[in-house]
Amino acid sequence: MEKNTNAMEKASCAMEDAAPMGEGISRRSFLGLGALGAAGLAALGLAGCAPQANNAAQAGSADVAAEAPTAEELPAADTEESCDVVVVGLGTGGLVAASAAAKEGAKVIGLDRSASMGATNAAMVSGVWAVESSPELQYDNHLTTKDMFDFIWTSTHYQTNAPLLRNVLPASGKGIDLMIEGGVPFMFALEGADENTLMLNRGGHIYATSGAERAEALQGMLDKFGVDSRWDAEVTNLLIEDGAVVGVRYESGSIVTDVRANNVIIATGGFIQNEGMLRDYYSGSVMYGTGNQYNDGAGIRLAQSAGAQMGKNFSTSINESGACNMKSADRFVSLSDCNDTPVFSLPLFGGLMVNKHGSRFMDEGTMAKHTMYCGEPLLREGVYYMVIDDGLIDELATTPIMDFISEDAFGNMAPGVQMGFMDKTLTALPEKVQQGIDEGWIWKADSAEALAEACGMENLADTLEAYNGYCATGVDEEMFKEAQFLRAVDTGSLYVVELDIAAWVTLGGIKTDGYCRAVDADANPIPGLFVAGVDGDFWAVPYFEGGSAQGFCVGSGYLAGVTAAQG
Repeated sequence: MEKNTNAMEKASCAMEDAAPMGEGISRRSFLGLGALGAAGLAALGLAGCAPQANNAAQAGSADVAAEAPTAEELPAADTEESCDVVVVGLGTGGLVAASAAAKEGAKVIGLDRSASMGATNAAMVSGVWAVESSPELQYDNHLTTKDMFDFIWTSTHYQTNAPLLRNVLPASGKGIDLMIEGGVPFMFALEGADENTLMLNRGGHIYATSGAERAEALQGMLDKFGVDSRWDAEVTNLLIEDGAVVGVRYESGSIVTDVRANNVIIATGGFIQNEGMLRDYYSGSVMYGTGNQYNDGAGIRLAQSAGAQMGKNFSTSINESGACNMKSADRFVSLSDCNDTPVFSLPLFGGLMVNKHGSRFMDEGTMAKHTMYCGEPLLREGVYYMVIDDGLIDELATTPIMDFISEDAFGNMAPGVQMGFMDKTLTALPEKVQQGIDEGWIWKADSAEALAEACGMENLADTLEAYNGYCATGVDEEMFKEAQFLRAVDTGSLYVVELDIAAWVTLGGIKTDGYCRAVDADANPIPGLFVAGVDGDFWAVPYFEGGSAQGFCVGSGYLAGVTAAQG
């Protein structure tokens, strides 16, 4: 951790110096092959041989997208043009796909509903977990494709698309190299790593800039490789002829344009802004998206309209910086100063958490030590609650966070969280707790029974009695939490804090073959249609490693772009 801390400190400085977030960005988190010919596979270093309207996006996916009209059935567009590859969505997956295709010599048009690159998630996320990039290969003990394949394949209990996984991993490093060539600066958590270093650091490529500065670099990458990027451009239809996707229709202002292309790549960032789809695919739970407002499932439903099938793995990385509350004036956790939203950091300290009935539902220490990977228990509950007391509030308001968090818990936190906690004390916590009481999402009482009545939790008083008993003995007989996180809730007034789930993106979507080609109900590739980034079924449950969402976006974008250009 010693050498990696230098990279984190540099990253912290870069974030502080970055320009403010664009209007379309609210928050960020850390850090998600057409046929490939033999020559293309050799160039990529891949194994095996390749086999020869938007309103609907706001509906739940249970309303299966209607079959798309053919190109001939659509009314005439105002204008028509052609290119080799159209990329729908210019976040991380899309910009890498577009740049990779353009570098291969394809004429590429990139379309995005946002006003500019500054409003995409790509401008704000922290880093990429990738393998065998040129910078990584300079160090001993660097990760290999086999290392990462074995880790993901076994850690996720074989849930992933193995052919895709095998191909996307080496492509992740090549995608990093492409970004560096395109002028996007990185720092490397992998400096000084060895075989015993955390996997998060061994593959860690940290963006060296953020916000407007990074957005300028990403736009510069598209420009350098000759991508015709068009903003404020909403794709409303795929153009389909004889079962093949042959282009897209998009609207920009009042102008309707048809772009005919050999291949279309969809990379629109998932569906976290679509409540209907969230409830369908996350068992009724709702997460609140901290990023791009246009991540509403439009691209997924476009693919469905062409006959593409949804996969089965839907996971997410819960916002590792903390929680959120949509009743609060603050809403999302602040990344510039944890004292702006100190209440939202409470889940990261391993204290008592309960569901709406006042019952415990997980080992809360997991939230301190493995925040990014423990979203599934929260998704089961939908809304969750911290139970705290005056003693904890006073301690956090007067004790530096670094003195309060145990060394092993801090070592497992994401670099962005570590940087945010360094040299900070939550002095604003008492004030912000009172704000939550005034806003109606924090309840206060002088006894467990009164608190249970105030917030309507029938099991809370019994839960508190049992929990405080575990704290007294140092043994959690219910959820088996480590003793270091057992702290009694019994000093002064008691509080229940309601928290919503904040996440960056959904992970999961359209089923593909091993080369990012969307497949139909019979697992046959749909001619002309590719999927990259979090619109694809590339993930496992649960989310398995920090930065892997960006890593899979970079890798799948690179593979889809190169393949589409060659197809």
